Amino acid sequence: MKSARRTRPTQRSQPDPRHRGAGLEERVNDALTDLSAYALRLDIECHRLDARFDELTQRESSAAERKALVRERAEIAEEICAFRGIIAALHEQFPQQ
Repeated sequence: MKSARRTRPTQRSQPDPRHRGAGLEERVNDALTDLSAYALRLDIECHRLDARFDELTQRESSAAERKALVRERAEIAEEICAFRGIIAALHEQFPQQ
């Protein structure tokens, strides 16, 4: 099974050369795109785990297998909660005009 930790966005070690001289608006748009992609990855992972859980309930499966899946789903739920907190904090820092 894929670990929830692998869905976290990666930080660039080197600045993107496309950003050199780019305005703040372009960098904000890039950041929002990265956040949107991260949100989609979390959503896809949730759907994958939900589908897997449905499979396990349709056939005989071990308790350990179900527990591992529930634990992984809980990790994703925690990441989604943290992500929503980050988005809320960003909204407070950059109120819409």
